[in-house]
Amino acid sequence: MVLAIAGSDSSGGAGIAADIRAAHDLGATLRFALSAVTAQSDRQVTVIHPVPPDILREQIRLALEDGTVGAIKIGMLGSVAAVETVASALTEYTDLPVVIDPVVSSSSGRRLLDDAAMAVFIERMLPRATLLTPNLPELQILAAAILDAAPPATIAEQAGVLLGAGTKAVLVKGGHGQGDNAVDLLFQSGGDTPYRLASPRRPVAIRGTGCMLSTAICVALAQGGSLAASCRRGKDSLTILFERAAAAQAGRSDRG
Repeated sequence: MVLAIAGSDSSGGAGIAADIRAAHDLGATLRFALSAVTAQSDRQVTVIHPVPPDILREQIRLALEDGTVGAIKIGMLGSVAAVETVASALTEYTDLPVVIDPVVSSSSGRRLLDDAAMAVFIERMLPRATLLTPNLPELQILAAAILDAAPPATIAEQAGVLLGAGTKAVLVKGGHGQGDNAVDLLFQSGGDTPYRLASPRRPVAIRGTGCMLSTAICVALAQGGSLAASCRRGKDSLTILFERAAAAQAGRSDRG
């Protein structure tokens, strides 16, 4: 059993809908607490309506009160109030692993975390994260916000900035990188060499992959996996998804 705290995506591609699919594919039950309701498509986000803090807080309380949730995944929060509400709610559950997918902007490019919310997110959420799962642009944005300056030049240095801010581990996703393989790098506090996870890069576009990866890792942690093994399991589940999508696309092309 896992809890996902994130926003809804009316297109069904990302957000809570993607979290539910990922958990179901791994045979897990997912409870969720909605942080925001959005109106969006593959091309744009037109409305973001924050869930009132008291309702968000009550969703979290009821999801966790019976003690059956084994890990928590946090996605889009979207406002200062949501960040503060979630951070406060989790102070009672310090034993649970927390995987944070730092949703800074939508796939269509709309900013989902403004400067004020970013500052509170860095101060209150990063120290609570068992694992942070930024893509390359998110990594740079977070590092720059922490330093209040241009980010360092290398991925390792940027990840080090996040670790220095209190995050226990950072999985840098390689989907925005170059090359034949999509390479994710797991940096851990106190570790010297990152754990490398590679998979063939597929020429297909799928929305919600960050949501699904972080939820899959969360499920694996809830089931007792180590951090590295849980990241591997999450990566493998995403690789299967891309392989199926590529095969389906090839089949459509063959049929003309």
